[in-house]
Amino acid sequence: MVSIRAASGLRLGLRSRGGDRFLPPRGRPRAASLRIRPGLLAPTLGCMKGRSVRAILFDEAYAARPAEVPEPEPGAGEVLVRTRLTGICGSDMHAYLGSQPFFVYPQIPGHEAVGEVVAGGRERGLQPGRRVVLDPTISCGACRPCRLGRYNCCVNIRVIGVHAPGTMAEAFLAPAERLHLVPDDLPDETAVLAEPLSIALHALDRGEPAPGDAVAIVGAGAIGLSLLLVALARGARCAVCDLEPARLALAGRLGAELTVDGAHTDAVAAVTEWTDGEGAAVVFEAVGSPPTIRAAAEMAAPAGRVVILGLCREDVPLPGAMFVRKELEVVGSRLHRNTVQQVVAMLAEGRLDPRPMLTGIRPFAEFQSALDDLRERPGEFVKIILRP
Repeated sequence: MVSIRAASGLRLGLRSRGGDRFLPPRGRPRAASLRIRPGLLAPTLGCMKGRSVRAILFDEAYAARPAEVPEPEPGAGEVLVRTRLTGICGSDMHAYLGSQPFFVYPQIPGHEAVGEVVAGGRERGLQPGRRVVLDPTISCGACRPCRLGRYNCCVNIRVIGVHAPGTMAEAFLAPAERLHLVPDDLPDETAVLAEPLSIALHALDRGEPAPGDAVAIVGAGAIGLSLLLVALARGARCAVCDLEPARLALAGRLGAELTVDGAHTDAVAAVTEWTDGEGAAVVFEAVGSPPTIRAAAEMAAPAGRVVILGLCREDVPLPGAMFVRKELEVVGSRLHRNTVQQVVAMLAEGRLDPRPMLTGIRPFAEFQSALDDLRERPGEFVKIILRP
């Protein structure tokens, strides 16, 4: 593994925006306007019934608090799941900071979870007590993307923990078809990371690197490091660019051949040199800023592909001649599609080991300190898990 931290050169602006860098609020996020077909799961705080459960509630930006809410009751096609562990995602942090444009306040956040079935789901083999992981997307099944099988692009999409009550509670509801069984020998601490790994695997499928291909990953947050793991599992050679030395060191321990400190180094030149002047066959942009998107295109090889995962809220000026000259393919990657079950199998087979990404499991009572640590010390904390 080679680590580069030069004293001069083009600086890669990883702090600007996106994936695992948390932005100050730009006005109050708007509530999503959705047209949901009758019969789709549409849980809200108001429809919960029964005994109380503990939860974390985001009333508005910068206003998170513990709450007692009624335990939800499953309807047709729904399952009540008791939460065992739930992860704090970058999108949860954006919701807390007011920069998640789709989050509906007040809301229980969270969509990365491993839990056990309490009620419902028998028709799909989900017996009470069985452990499951969640695919948090709820699609309409009727729009063009859904008809094409690309439900992650549903125009009426709802996401548990964004538009509907999430997993940062002792119990949550989910559609039965969005729950996947966890093998008995797979520990909770590994299974809880299935969802972010599924995002990475979907992006890898969009990029289609071949075994032995040189892959560059821009951004070493939880998604960037998950991309590193799945790309290595598919036989790619990987370079990782970030600003945080601790995260780059972790990328090296996970198997990156090259790590580049973009705060001090010309990242494009470093990746170009690493590939003997060719450029990376596939570049994954997991930050979401104009400088990093441009750098991703520049470090891609001719006839290469750039996959953008980071959500950038600004227009990105790019030289059109470069795209023609290189004949670059630029594709977006949103959420995941039919990859959660694949990831569970890879975890069970030992082909993925995300445990080095875990930087703490904390009780619900310490949720505020977890949010503060992720916001204020991003180099030290990659993924914090909460236990009810």
